[in-house]
Amino acid sequence: MDLGLKSARALVLGSTSGLGAAVAAGLLAEGAEVVVAGRDRARADAVAVRLGARAGLGADLTDPGAGARAVAEAVTALGGLDVCVVNTGGGTPGGLLERADELDAAYRSMLAPAVEVAHAAAPHLAREGRGRLVFLTARSVVEATPELALSSVMRSGVAAAARSLALELAPDVLVNVVATGQFATPALDRFESARARSEGRTPEEVRSGHVGAIPLGRLGEAEELADVVTFLCSARASFVTGSVIRVDGGAVRGF
Repeated sequence: MDLGLKSARALVLGSTSGLGAAVAAGLLAEGAEVVVAGRDRARADAVAVRLGARAGLGADLTDPGAGARAVAEAVTALGGLDVCVVNTGGGTPGGLLERADELDAAYRSMLAPAVEVAHAAAPHLAREGRGRLVFLTARSVVEATPELALSSVMRSGVAAAARSLALELAPDVLVNVVATGQFATPALDRFESARARSEGRTPEEVRSGHVGAIPLGRLGEAEELADVVTFLCSARASFVTGSVIRVDGGAVRGF
């Protein structure tokens, strides 16, 4: 199936490793022109060379204005923008009361940059009437995750913003949210290690609990998430907007 992504101009944020890098690779495989971005410019450049992307750029999205600058740099490098995949950092493990003093940092890490990037990218995405704006979030937008309470709050805000944007930007830009489950990535390794330390357990015990909660009985592979995101960015997803799509191996206990 031709996804109609040949020569599409795409910016993938948070794409120097893990899920973001897999999304960038998936878009490149379909013929898109891609700019990869991460906190470390040298690493972004190296990943761009490895994947065959158009360029790499450094963007610490927790810095106000960094998201807008990343969009501007990507537009310059690509000559425009058709696709924007927003992938921000996650929250610190812990409950809401336990982490209440980190509320502002969580906002600046997850919600504020997502809105900033969307605001900067929207005019470019709408220019040719085939724009795609996809936000990577987590299952916390559809199911309470007390062990990641700040993530639940901020990522739910991202999902709410995306729903509004889907209405505001229609019909020129399609806006969707992908709620990710547990994937075998360095980010999950870091989270499990942090949670293990805070709970007095081993990372292996935390991993076993994660796998045990997934009906498919395994962690996802980054490429499995990338395939869904690539489809949403494509011409074949032309009647999909304002949706939250779960890619979690059936882990969410809900409809």
